[in-house]
Amino acid sequence: MKNKLLLALVITVTLFLAIRLSFVNASNVEVIQIDPLTEKTLTFNLDNGQKFTGSLAISGGSNDIDFWVTDPQGAKILDFGRVSQGRTFEFTAQASGAYTLHLSNTFSWFTGKTVDLTYNVGLPTVGGMDFGTLLIIVGVVAILLIVIVALAVALNRRKRLSKTSQPPPSSPQEARTS
Repeated sequence: MKNKLLLALVITVTLFLAIRLSFVNASNVEVIQIDPLTEKTLTFNLDNGQKFTGSLAISGGSNDIDFWVTDPQGAKILDFGRVSQGRTFEFTAQASGAYTLHLSNTFSWFTGKTVDLTYNVGLPTVGGMDFGTLLIIVGVVAILLIVIVALAVALNRRKRLSKTSQPPPSSPQEARTS
């Protein structure tokens, strides 16, 4: 019984960790060349509640660009104006759809810019809690329930074994005293 309980617990924990690790997102890096008098855009399809974090590092000319983000309806949700050197930013998608990062060098007549964009698209949130944290809580509760059920089964089995292992009374006299 103990081996089966241990095996069930190991399988549950392994599956839980495999699922949790499958949601880990590594940072992505893109190098974007922006010619003079041009604008580049990057579009990301996000689900409602997903968090987008990023940072810009700008080089070339005066190391500056205009930077803003629009939501699926085209409304600006972030507008940093002229960004010099670099900038970190984040937002949470309020609706599912295409979110666009705008990198504009339209004000520069002669100098191109290079933008290093590092970004991470996080897990959706559920009730203000990111999905990864929610998954951890559900996993811990599931493991606790498995342990409680296994202990209850083990205690029940032990009680049944202790009742059957008592010797029957040998005489009517012993039966009355016990």
